Amino acid sequence: MEYRDRVLAALEAFAKSSKAREPIRERKPKKKSKYSDVPTEAQEQAKLAGLLDQLTVDGKPLVWAHPPNESYGIGPVAGNRRKKAGCKKGLPDILLFSKSPVTGKPCAIELKRVKYSSTTPEQREWLRKLDEDCGWDTYICKGFNAAVEVLKSLGYVS
Repeated sequence: MEYRDRVLAALEAFAKSSKAREPIRERKPKKKSKYSDVPTEAQEQAKLAGLLDQLTVDGKPLVWAHPPNESYGIGPVAGNRRKKAGCKKGLPDILLFSKSPVTGKPCAIELKRVKYSSTTPEQREWLRKLDEDCGWDTYICKGFNAAVEVLKSLGYVS
């Protein structure tokens, strides 16, 4: 008996079985998470990235980047490869290389959810080093709106 015939025979046997005539069970609705009312950091990041892509400084597009340091969704091999390539734990979410029209310095922003999040010691250390050792403006922003307020205060947004 060829593969095709075996598959057809199995389908026919299933169609005649009592299992095929059972009603389909309804799935239970997923429980709503207590965090679902607050946008995730990734959602806030995407919104901010859209804004940053539209900004200009002295008529030139804003030079900025988001280092891909997220660890979720990658396996141990990829994580180890990133580490060997120089990926650093705690690096800020947004790096604005274009100097601020107000302070004349580049800026680093650590973006957090409005609720249910906190900065790690590594993140705070990076912000301290960038501020004290490199002369950057550094900020921790709880959500998109807080980041926009920082960008306004630095003259990136009018």
